This record gives sequence, C-alpha cells and structure tokens, in this order.
Amino acid sequence: MFITEEKRNALPEALHRAAAIPLHEGMYAEAAQRGFDLTGYLESLDPSPQESELDAFERQLALAGVRVSGEDADIIDRFFASQESAVLFPEFVSRSVQTGFEDFNKLRAILAARVKIEDNTYKSIYMDDSVYSDGEKSLAVVGEGAFLPEIELKTAEHAVRIKKYGRYLQATYEAIRRKRTNVIAVFLRCIGVQIQRDKFIDAVDVLLNGDGNGNAAEIVTTASSGELTYSDLVTFALSFAPYRMNAMICNKSTAATLLNIQEISEPAVSGGFQTQGENVRLFGADLIVDESAPSDQIIGVDRRFAIQEVYETGVLTESERLIRRQIEGTAISEIAGFAKIVSDACKALDIGAA
Repeated sequence: MFITEEKRNALPEALHRAAAIPLHEGMYAEAAQRGFDLTGYLESLDPSPQESELDAFERQLALAGVRVSGEDADIIDRFFASQESAVLFPEFVSRSVQTGFEDFNKLRAILAARVKIEDNTYKSIYMDDSVYSDGEKSLAVVGEGAFLPEIELKTAEHAVRIKKYGRYLQATYEAIRRKRTNVIAVFLRCIGVQIQRDKFIDAVDVLLNGDGNGNAAEIVTTASSGELTYSDLVTFALSFAPYRMNAMICNKSTAATLLNIQEISEPAVSGGFQTQGENVRLFGADLIVDESAPSDQIIGVDRRFAIQEVYETGVLTESERLIRRQIEGTAISEIAGFAKIVSDACKALDIGAA
C-alpha cells in the first residue's frame, strides 16, 4: 500500500518495501497474466524473508490496519476505508475459501499430483503397460548390448473434461458490512469445503469410470455374491502388486459391513475407531467413507500413481465487483478436472456380483 516516504520511514523495516507498492484494481489482471493470484503477485514484488511471520498479503493488511482474525477482528466495512484497502477484499475472500479447501482433506488423500494448465482443455500423459506381459514389465538386469524393457507413455486420446466448480454469494454489502471479518471468513470457508466436496465426487467417478480414455478401473468380485469376507479383502489388497493400496473409498453402508467383519472388528485392528473415532487403516490403507462411492463397492487406490488434478488458476473471484461492493451475485469458482495416470493403481471390489 503506497504511502509517503515520511510515513514509510516511521514503519518497521519489514514493512518498508510493502509500503512502496501502490494497490489498484488492475493488479488482479496483472497477476492473472503472470499466472499468480494476488498473494503470489505481491510476493513477487515483496518477497517474504524466510523468518517472516507474515506473507506479502498479510503485510498489506497490516499496513491497511485490517484485522481478519482473533477476538478483535474488524468489520467488513474496514476493507472499504480507502480505495487501496478495498483492493485487498477479493483476496481475503479467495484465501478464506482456500482455507476450506484445506479442511476437506478427502481429495488430498487420493491425489498423486496437481497440475496447473493454461487452457480449458488438457490432454493427459498416462502410462499404459497393459499390452506387456509380466516378463516384459520387469526391470531386470540385462546383458551388455541387450534391449531394456519398455514402458510406453501415451498422450490421452481424448481431452480431459475441465469443469467450473463454484458458488454465488447472495448476501448484499449492506447485509454484511457490519459483520466481523472472522465470522464472514467462516461462511467463505464453508464454500471452500463445498467446492472441494463437488470435486471429490468427480474424482471418484474418474477413478472408477475413467477420464474418457478407456481407462476405467478393473472390477474385482467377491467370492460370493452379496457377501464380503476378510478373505475377499486380502485378495483385493494383494491384487495391487506391484502397486500398493493405500486408500479405500466406500459409502457408509459398505463401511458398516466392512467394519463389522470379525477380523476387522477386533480392538487390535480398529480399537482407535471404537474408542476415539479415529480413522481406520486396513492393510496399510486409509478408509475414506463418502456417499460418492457406489453401493456395494470398495474403490482401492494407490494415491502415489492413480489420479491427478488439473486446474487453471486456483480460486477465481469477480474482483471488480467485490471492490465496488457489488457483492450479491458475485461468483466464487475454480476451474479443474481429473485425469488417470496409471490405470492399474486403482481397482474396485464389487460385493454385489460374483
């Protein structure tokens, strides 16, 4: 936030460089052109020292005198005390939504990677070793002059579907101007959770049905239709070799069946869940319970190799509208999609078919 040299000299040294940055509406467009959000753009102008407690955006908040957390958090109107401080409001909205992203950890628990893209279509690269025999897949030592085993990396035949996930703000400026920033941040955080939840539903669908490139998950069936046994689970876990199942996704009904199997219900296996409600780990895999999984199916994932998220620019807000206090009807969104990487790193156990 640009201030006079005299006032800048009176500031702590850590804020001198931040104080020399003039804030204006066009910064969001400038940031987007360089592939940044506003925080990233400010960091390029005012890099944070390694020991700094504040990042570049938080230093701008400090200069503007806007407190967004704690018992003494300011009201929303404080952002609009000046034209410059109003520029910080859309980034406050985006960062609050991103906090909700962190709260919903199911998606992170299955992702191998996140890839930033420059366009709204994306052709993924995936590994297809299904055409090779087990002997050809082995990376054994070969004699001098002999050929090494091959693994083929392919470009997806079909572009991965990229979608816009988001919500609209329905509150007017007059309705929220006197509300505390930390309270509004909670509602924005909820929006972030909902966006991640929507993305997780699509990620599960891609794991199971593929991304449009003929890479649906292999379906493994239980020994008896409609019955899930400990032996079925052992066979399913072992079927992943040379990969390793480290996440299992199923809905509540299937999870209840799973957790009531005698060998799993033993306190030595699931005592933490029984006494503390802790997350259950079976065969080294985290159990993720979510209604996005189909009934009577358990989706096994090697999160190191199975799926990647592709996204455009992170959280998008209509910054000009927010700066001008046109909050009602403002969109908060993210453009993203999912692509399979290694098909064999995801399989599904079907309990309903023999």
